[in-house]
Amino acid sequence: MAYLGKYVQFLWELSVALQVAVVVMLLFNGNFRRIPIFTAYIMSNVCQAVALYLTYREFGLRSHTSVTIAWVSESATLLLRVFATSELVRLILRPYRGIWALGWRVLAIAFGAVFTFALVDSWHNLLWAIVLLDRGFHLAFAVALTACLLLVHYYLIPIHPVYRSLLAGFCFYSCMVVLANTIGGQIYARGNHNVQIVWQMATMGAFVVVLAVWAAALRRPLPEPISPDRPEEAERAYWAMSPQINERLRLLNEQLSRFWKPEATRS
Repeated sequence: MAYLGKYVQFLWELSVALQVAVVVMLLFNGNFRRIPIFTAYIMSNVCQAVALYLTYREFGLRSHTSVTIAWVSESATLLLRVFATSELVRLILRPYRGIWALGWRVLAIAFGAVFTFALVDSWHNLLWAIVLLDRGFHLAFAVALTACLLLVHYYLIPIHPVYRSLLAGFCFYSCMVVLANTIGGQIYARGNHNVQIVWQMATMGAFVVVLAVWAAALRRPLPEPISPDRPEEAERAYWAMSPQINERLRLLNEQLSRFWKPEATRS
């Protein structure tokens, strides 16, 4: 791994150590029961790191086998990231069936629209197709998550600090990947082809920061989820907020529940 540069290797080893720490926190506090998909996402990152280390050691960094394994494993990890984020948003909006029905549509439409645009744009430059698709995914992910967080913020829906830290970490990392891909692509296009290590340091450094925040946040246990099937719990969730806000939120949820009545009944 020396060819990656000592700083990149240090960040890579630090990220693996922090991912293990996050897994330990999830298991120690029993939080893995509350967020099993997020736990699977972190564990998949650890498995991916080990698999890539062995692959690079055996076949080299730039071999066809290494590149194929890297992108296939990355695709699986990105898919789990989408599911993990949806899990967190659902836990936050779970007491509000109508708003959750709106929330997942906001996520799906925002992500689908931006990623479709990135997919079409990537065909214009096949040489940069993978980079453009990776940037497009993270851009779509960040836009969708930001749209959903704006919805939550507008209606002042309370978010547990741990959930807030996890969602903010996802959003921050995706924004940093988009920025690194965009700037790296511009530098490469101007003739400087030695941008890979700088790109790796930027993205790995951002992920290390996110993992450190997650490890610190997950030291505290997550709250018991509020069941929408228990009216008294959902009612207390509304009236825990100020009277003006909870009344507006309650009316919105009722209107959305009636609008998506079949789906809200099944939730």
